[in-house]
Amino acid sequence: MRRGAVLLVSLLTACSPARDSREDDTAGRALEVAARHAGIVSDVAEAAGVYAVGEDRLCLTGTAPRYRIGVSVDFGEGQRCLAHGSAQGRGDLAIDFGDGCRFTATRNGDRLLFPVRTPAACARSCQGRATLDTLAFDRLSEASGEASRLRGADGKLLCAD
Repeated sequence: MRRGAVLLVSLLTACSPARDSREDDTAGRALEVAARHAGIVSDVAEAAGVYAVGEDRLCLTGTAPRYRIGVSVDFGEGQRCLAHGSAQGRGDLAIDFGDGCRFTATRNGDRLLFPVRTPAACARSCQGRATLDTLAFDRLSEASGEASRLRGADGKLLCAD
């Protein structure tokens, strides 16, 4: 009996008309666009929002591929980094905090990872033993309004123009 059912399913599958993969692609794209518009899924190209881990904060404002970026890292009194600049990209982000502090941050979904070693020029943005090396931030919000109102350890807006 079981062998007969498997044979029947195999025959029906073999006899069914072939689907055009272009139809699947079109339907898939339409579904993805509808989900983005409904707010169910975010546009993977867009990185804007508020990111954080512990007391460390990062904001990205603007739209792909150009962003304004601000970072606040606070390890306690006299141990912090505050950096402001620009970022560019649709996947990984080329970050420029000025004065030679330029590097690429890796995006992995809603996670933003700074390199193990940032350029020596990035130390100008830091006090004490704090550093921008090996930072990892998780996106908390995609809301540009929240990102533009995020404040750093100094109480000032991180992504102010």
